[in-house]
Amino acid sequence: MNNDPAARRARMPPRNDTTAPKWDESHPRELSQYFKELEYLFADCGIADNTQKKEYVSRYVSYDTAETWLGLPEFGDNIIIGNDAPRPYTYQEWKAAVLRLYPGADASTHYNLGDLEQLVNQSFNSGLATLGRFSDYYRDFQRIARWLLANGKLYRNEERRLFQQGIPTSLWSKVVRRLEITLPDHHPEDPYDVDQQWHHRHPFAHR
Repeated sequence: MNNDPAARRARMPPRNDTTAPKWDESHPRELSQYFKELEYLFADCGIADNTQKKEYVSRYVSYDTAETWLGLPEFGDNIIIGNDAPRPYTYQEWKAAVLRLYPGADASTHYNLGDLEQLVNQSFNSGLATLGRFSDYYRDFQRIARWLLANGKLYRNEERRLFQQGIPTSLWSKVVRRLEITLPDHHPEDPYDVDQQWHHRHPFAHR
């Protein structure tokens, strides 16, 4: 029995293997997740070398994309020359350069307020005629709003008002009627919490 930890270590999958990480280049926002999946594999496989990491990241994308990424100055043995001692570019510096090629791919600029406002307008105009549509709106709204809240780009009351604005007027009148019954002490000038609005969606839950 081989007790060598290196022998038991996982191996990076071949390029076209079913377990290989994949990135749909038509969805740039998913690029950060692609990097995360690879970084989990790097940890499992004991890969620490900067150049190796760059090569593996480029292995699972199309030829043209790989050529672009491998051609970046931050790849390979290029040296930073500045006030500090000369050194090779790190994997993280190369990764940042790759993310800059795709607007919206960098997690630090994942969403903006305009994305949430666009969703609200689309929801209002759609009519939210079924529970499924309302569920989609709630789920998509929470995904964007939570990121904006966590990154200081949205205030809580603003979040609540925006969610309400995505509910068509005819439906909102029914929702707010239920809210007024179950929350009689709620101040009328304060917006209702998003989850409160969601949990009082029952007027059309069985349509």
